[in-house]
Amino acid sequence: MERHQQALSVAVALALWAGAANAGSEPEQAAGREAWIPVEARNHITGTSGPAAVLFGLAQERGRQRPASLRVHCFDGVTTVHMDADGLRLAPWAVAVRLSLDGGRFVAGSWQASADGGGLELSGDRAIAFMSDLYGKAELRLAVVRPLSVPFVFTFAVSGAEPGLRPLAERCQWSAGPAISDAGR
Repeated sequence: MERHQQALSVAVALALWAGAANAGSEPEQAAGREAWIPVEARNHITGTSGPAAVLFGLAQERGRQRPASLRVHCFDGVTTVHMDADGLRLAPWAVAVRLSLDGGRFVAGSWQASADGGGLELSGDRAIAFMSDLYGKAELRLAVVRPLSVPFVFTFAVSGAEPGLRPLAERCQWSAGPAISDAGR
């Protein structure tokens, strides 16, 4: 599978900056406030554009918290999910993860390290299945399991995923995929 590092458009960069600037220590989103930020993104490598959505959360390692982002985009009909945080350094192969929705049991899975090693990504049907499983949920926790280290835990308030992602799902022609236990494998 060919992997290209995605460059974000100015609109996405501004959305990321605005979200990070407004991210406080509040663990939950304010009532009525849209958590998912829809944007039109551009792939500066191929020149294509497509819908995207960004959600901000927290990453924690050894008691230290830092801002994290969960973003999904669709270029050339391919949906890709990215999860990033400062300080996350991964080797360039599949990464073992464990994820939980709404405080449920953690399910083992595997994501790909991003090209720069600073994040995780899923593409294609696995990305669509993962995003679809967020519908109707309030919280996503994903623990990156690294050898000889403590887990790097991402936490996102994912409520509002269905209405927040509807424009992206419609334009990218998402359909129901496998269960979340299969999405990370």
